[in-house]
Formats: sequence, C-alpha cells, structure tokens
Amino acid sequence: GGQLGIAVEPMRPELADQIGLPRNTQGLMVDQVDPSGPAAEALQPGDVIQQVNHQSVRTVDELRGAVAKSGDKPALLLVNRKGQTVFIPVRTR
Repeated sequence: GGQLGIAVEPMRPELADQIGLPRNTQGLMVDQVDPSGPAAEALQPGDVIQQVNHQSVRTVDELRGAVAKSGDKPALLLVNRKGQTVFIPVRTR
C-alpha cells in the first residue's frame, strides 16, 4: 500500500480473531498508517480493506494495482471497521 501511506497484511483467521471479526473475513488489515500519508485521515490500524473501487483485494499487489487504476480520482475503499463496513474515498496524490 505504498501510494496510500499504509502498511497492510493479508487477513488470516488468527488475525480476524485478534480484531474480533469472523474468521472467514477477506481483505487486508491495516497495521500502520503514516500520519503524513494520504490515508492518515481515513484509515486506522485494525481496519480491513476489502475492496478498492468495487474490486475485491486480498493481496498487497491487488491493492496496489487497484489503487493505481484510480489515476487522479480518489480510490473508493470498502473498509470493515470493527464489523461495520464503510466506503471511504482516499486521494492518492
């Protein structure tokens, strides 16, 4: 997630347990957010990014590719935060 200024890791059942989500939750969990990065206002550690622009993302490469396709437009992230899903637009530049 270089363009977003975040560190993420693919979801695993034991990660889901730690953050209180169903074990079959798919996506990428946010580990760290760069306070000066584009996602600083939008994302927080423990968020799970499930889609970018309505495309499922499960690996860092898929996330990067989906964000890159946004070009100049904000990337629309579907984020699972503590079991609630929210759409969050994030500008990457």
